[in-house]
Amino acid sequence: MARTKSATKIVYEVVKSLHVMDEWRVEGIDYDRDGQGYLALFSGPNAKERAEEYARFKNLPSAGS
Repeated sequence: MARTKSATKIVYEVVKSLHVMDEWRVEGIDYDRDGQGYLALFSGPNAKERAEEYARFKNLPSAGS
C-alpha cells in the first residue's frame, strides 16, 4: 500500500505508547527516503485492536505491484 518511488515497501508496526496509558502507535519508517517516519495514534476503547487492524491494512501488498 505504501510504497516509495523505488518500490520499497514500508513495514508498519504496532507499538504501545510508553508515555500515555491506553495509547497505541502505528509506526512506519521509509529508509529509502532518509528515514521519513509515518505515525498514527489510537486511544480509547479498543485502541490496540484498531491499531492492529490499521497496521494490517497498511501492510497489504499494493494492488498492481
